[in-house]
Amino acid sequence: MEIPKKNNLAGICFSLSAGFLWAIVPLYIKSVDADDPYEIIAHRSLWSAVLLFVICWIAGQLGDIWRLIRVRHNLFNFFVTTCFLSLNWGFYVYAVQTEQVVGAALGYFIYPLCTVFFSILVLGERLDKWAGLAIGLVCFGVIAKAIMIMGVPWISLALAGSFSLYAVLRKRMDVDPLQGLFIETVILLPFAAGFLFWMQANGQVPFFGGGAANVALALLAGGITVLPLVLFLKGNRVLSMTMASLLFYSNPTMQLLFGVMVFSEAFLLQDLIVFGLIWLGITIYFTTRARVARLAVPAP
Repeated sequence: MEIPKKNNLAGICFSLSAGFLWAIVPLYIKSVDADDPYEIIAHRSLWSAVLLFVICWIAGQLGDIWRLIRVRHNLFNFFVTTCFLSLNWGFYVYAVQTEQVVGAALGYFIYPLCTVFFSILVLGERLDKWAGLAIGLVCFGVIAKAIMIMGVPWISLALAGSFSLYAVLRKRMDVDPLQGLFIETVILLPFAAGFLFWMQANGQVPFFGGGAANVALALLAGGITVLPLVLFLKGNRVLSMTMASLLFYSNPTMQLLFGVMVFSEAFLLQDLIVFGLIWLGITIYFTTRARVARLAVPAP
């Protein structure tokens, strides 16, 4: 199905905005005083659910959401996507807290490769030769990284795999992004609230140690989670998975810059080779889109 140019442009704006907003999340995670990554995940889940409830209530969408979850098949699908989303959050918080922001950036550079692979299997999308070359270069970059570190970049692969499965399954469901995300956060709500109560029962202060500033940071977790994720899902809904995935490179590129320039993480020659291959693949993909579009138009 051909995507109208207007929707295509809107989808590009949504995807790029999501990428740039997500890139500043490490600054938030570094700002909070949380020893346990699960506390950050709990606050993201709890306050995202509250914020999304207010938004959906004002928009008059609660009735639509109820009808959506009454279908058993839909509810099962949301449980699956919620699992992948929460896993991704957990891996990401762990990566930032253990000073692996560059590794996390690599994971989101690998993400499009995983997403395209799953979209071919699940959604039946096809690649033209230039897109295939671009994805191939990304693949070579990942293999080069594995060879250079003499091992498997597990945190990078975990981030890429969990988020790509989430993105492909959500696209297949074709559900309104706000409504779908609200259902997912509601599914996580009992676990998030239970964890915070458990912290309280064990003598820990659940708002990152307490105090006005930490309480404000906990409440902010909802906004920094909801806005970029909704924009990302809106972009995915109107774009092909291949284009949406490669546009997502705005996120890890910014994360990489933050990791090196703000958090002073090492960026070695081997990293330059790996990321150089990936950036070359991105350049090939986007510089050939106009050519592919002209070839796809039937002759009069």
